[in-house]
Amino acid sequence: MNGFSVPVASPEHLARPLSELLRPGPPPLSVAQTVGQALEAIRSVGLEERIFYFYVVDDEGKLVGVVPSRKLLTESLEKSVSDVMIRRVLSLPETATLLEACECFILHKFLAIPVVDSRKRFRGIIDVGFFTDEVMDFGHATNNDQIFQTIGLHVQELQHASPVRAFLIRFPWLTVTLLGGGICALLAEGFSATLKERVVLSVFLALVLGLSEAVSSQSLALTNQSLPPARIRWRWIRRKLLRESVTSLLLGLLAGLAVGLVVGLVWRDVRSGATIGLSVLLSVIMASLLGFLVPVLLRFLKHDPRIAAGPITLAIADVFTVSIYLITARLLLG
Repeated sequence: MNGFSVPVASPEHLARPLSELLRPGPPPLSVAQTVGQALEAIRSVGLEERIFYFYVVDDEGKLVGVVPSRKLLTESLEKSVSDVMIRRVLSLPETATLLEACECFILHKFLAIPVVDSRKRFRGIIDVGFFTDEVMDFGHATNNDQIFQTIGLHVQELQHASPVRAFLIRFPWLTVTLLGGGICALLAEGFSATLKERVVLSVFLALVLGLSEAVSSQSLALTNQSLPPARIRWRWIRRKLLRESVTSLLLGLLAGLAVGLVVGLVWRDVRSGATIGLSVLLSVIMASLLGFLVPVLLRFLKHDPRIAAGPITLAIADVFTVSIYLITARLLLG
């Protein structure tokens, strides 16, 4: 379909820059041509592949627009290409990876995307032909493995392991959870007077912990799936961190408001409702950011985040959630 036989699903292939994978695509049109001249130029060259879009360049070869094939065929022959083209055209730099191109296809639903160099000159195209059924086969084959990796296990190791070997694989991650739970228990003991004074705090502690773990697990799964196979760029971190921060803020505001209203209306305790709602807001934001930052940090430390990030993130999220919950209660309720 695309002239390449390498497996699209391999991480090494997904990390390759687009400059190594470009297709020439249809001949670019000139912004100075009419529709009739453009069609004549296309006929003289011939087309040997499926065409989705025709890209328009200026005299310096810079990408300035795009003309869908249907529009080129239906417009008047006397019209200028510059009059029928769409001037706002999405493009990718030739230094982008195939994985980044895949994300772009998913987000924008285009059938092809032009690739440009550092001076915005048209270099070629990348199209949906690169994303064949191999990608789907790879995804289905690894779904079960990814579920186990979220809790710190690798399914291939466990399938053929002896009971002793399985114990040695699973126990280290269990100790991380035990350590986090022990710290949470010590924190609760240190704030026992506050919990006894406000029984509603004890009632909702489990709910706040559950929310925190759910949010951190969601963030962790999304981050592990989107981590670049090769080197992580700071630009990628900034973009993803901003998106995760905004999302976690919205999640925290809605969840905190809902819980706070329940406490205020059912328990008739506005101060406790406001305290628990604020704790939910802070805990959700913290948990979401941990789900993003822990796998990124592990990647920088040369560890596999798919294996180690799950137990570590959940344990840290529990400790921070209980700390935020109890300290906020102590400060606001006395």
